[in-house]
Formats: sequence, C-alpha cells, structure tokens
Amino acid sequence: MKKVIIIGGGISGLCSAYYLAKEGHAVTVLDQSDISTGASFINAGYLTPSHFIPLAAPGIITQGIKWMFNSSSPFYIKPRLDLDFFKWVWLFKKSTTKLNVEKSIPVLKELNLKSQHLFEEMLASLDFNFYYEKKGVLMAFSNTKSEAEEHEIAHRALKEGLDVTMLNKEELQKIQPVLSDNVIGAAHYKCDSHMTPNHFMVTLKNWLKNNGVTFKVNQEVKDFTAKNNQIVSVTTQTDTFEADDFVLVQWQLDITFSFKIKFKSAYSRR
Repeated sequence: MKKVIIIGGGISGLCSAYYLAKEGHAVTVLDQSDISTGASFINAGYLTPSHFIPLAAPGIITQGIKWMFNSSSPFYIKPRLDLDFFKWVWLFKKSTTKLNVEKSIPVLKELNLKSQHLFEEMLASLDFNFYYEKKGVLMAFSNTKSEAEEHEIAHRALKEGLDVTMLNKEELQKIQPVLSDNVIGAAHYKCDSHMTPNHFMVTLKNWLKNNGVTFKVNQEVKDFTAKNNQIVSVTTQTDTFEADDFVLVQWQLDITFSFKIKFKSAYSRR
C-alpha cells in the first residue's frame, strides 16, 4: 500500500482517487476550494466518441479570430497584448495541419471510448449510483453547407467504426419535434451518451469519504520538496503533506524536476 496525494479535486482527481482507493492505497485529495463548484460540476456531461476531430484543425484559426471578437461566441478570448498568448496562438497554428488531424483522430476516438467504458464500469460496479443514459447526440444543421460538413464527419465516423445515422427533416422531427422548422436534418451519433456531472461528483465524493479517502479542502499548494529528483512532500498555506506518490491534476506551476505519476482516470471532455 502506498500513500498517495492527489492535487486537484475535480472529476479527474476524484476518479483517480477512486481507482487508487480500490487498489488499497491511502489517498488524500488536496484542493484550494471546498470541491462543491466548478467545471466538473456544471459541464454538459456528454461522453462523446463522436468528438474525434481535434480543435486544432485547418481553418479553425480564421474561424477563431472571428469568434475571439464576439463575446457570445464559443471561443471568446478578451483581446490583449500578451506575449505568452501570441506564442500559444503561433504554436496552435503550427499544429493545425491535415497530418496532425489524421494522427489525432484515432487517439481521441480511443480516449473517448475508453472514458465512456470506465463510466459504464463504475455504474455496473454498484459502488455508487449516478444517472447515465445512452440515447446518442444529434448534430443538427440548417443549411446545405453545414449538411455537407456533417455528412463528411459522419462518413469518417462510420469508417472509424462508430454508430451514426444521417436523418432527414422528417426523421429528425419524430425524434425532436421541438426543433425549429429551419433545421433540415441531423447526424445522430448513437454511440454517444451522457450523465449528470453535479450528481456524479457528489455521489463519488461521498463514496470516497466512506472508503477512507481523506479530503483537505481550502488548501492552496504553495511549494514542493524534492529529493533525488522525486517529490517527497507538498506545502500548502497551513500544512506540509508527505507521500510516496503524487498526482497533479490541472496544475499550473513551473517545476524543474521530474516525478512519477501513476494515473488512471475517467474523463468527460464535455
């Protein structure tokens, strides 16, 4: 049995704690909040193997520039003079190639499928209960240009072995009669599923507490101590915690030493 500290109590951190606790390790979760709010609680809860096209795709920079100056767009970033920001944009642009997209597709597909499978395994284990449903996701379109794009993606999804069906307007209305008359069709990704993140996070957290996982909330990590190129302790504003292994989740800190992370996690991108 190892003593493991997880820094970050979002969905990745709690799922890591779940698997480590199941393996019999002594787990402590540190978080700067009380783990009751944040993106892990309020995201859409989609488990989407259909989302296998990376964001860094050809044409996204042009579209992204348009979105950046629209505060209601899905990619709004407040314009500012920031060297790090422009450096990130440049590196992002270099990645938006057809070759990189082709390399990323099988990786993203497998990541999403495995994530979905892990949620289904959790539910089947009966360790704790949460809402899960596999009705799929509709990618609707209202013009011929979008229709052609969705057909292309759906064709690639079929090639990747995913379950997807193209629906015309009449077929779509039978499934979703509340949609606008402007919608002319949709791709129905039956491979996709969804759950309720806020309920999942609460029930998982309760299971972890009942199974020996310690939570140290409102603890902001300030520093690490390393020996022989390994992290041996972490310091917050009030305490120092020692452990055999550390899992850092969504952590932003420049550190000049390496460390081992044993990490198995279920993750929902949406």
